[in-house]
Amino acid sequence: MTNVTSSQAQEQLSDWTVVDGRLEISVRAKDFVQAIEFVNRFTNLAEAQNHHPDFDIRYNTIRMRVVSHDVGGLTDRDLKFATAVNVLIEEMGLKRQPEKITRAAVVLVSANVEAIKPFWKAIFDFKAAKGDEHLLVDRSDVLPPIRFQELSRISGSDDDAIPAPGNVHFEVYVPASLVKERRQAAVDAGGRLLSDANATDRWELADADGNRVILRAEG
Repeated sequence: MTNVTSSQAQEQLSDWTVVDGRLEISVRAKDFVQAIEFVNRFTNLAEAQNHHPDFDIRYNTIRMRVVSHDVGGLTDRDLKFATAVNVLIEEMGLKRQPEKITRAAVVLVSANVEAIKPFWKAIFDFKAAKGDEHLLVDRSDVLPPIRFQELSRISGSDDDAIPAPGNVHFEVYVPASLVKERRQAAVDAGGRLLSDANATDRWELADADGNRVILRAEG
């Protein structure tokens, strides 16, 4: 088993989207029966390869996430499984839905992160993320994670930090191919672009009340 980077995985599997260090895909079947057939068939693949994805099914839409949980990242094992799933998708004629791949994190901004983090860890019964001291994650990987930021980092530096009316905002991850469209839609809907200093993969926006969101491109 060999580790692979997010960029390597995205390059080799352009039909999937790398989000938060995982391969993700959303496909649509013609009906519920075909969706269940797809689930049954990729279950056979998973058993044959002894590698099991996380997935969610809603009527005729299936969303799948693939990562090597035992090593906490992507490996060649994930690429092998995703490649086999691609073949199955083509055989069954399922429709890919990259626009459905969006993940979010709640961000709590504080001048004293260490003082508030234990409270949120306790109230949600979350656990510390492996290798990231600023992140708490759901033990079942269902609820969005909680990321903590020092107040001075909200706008990129100590000098230009502007305290928000509230200290909770969101991080939203979308495929790189869709991020410009999503950003413009937010602006057209009354939002403001606060910062594009890292305009290749990160933008900070706010609604009319000043509630903030960090929009991130993945892939």
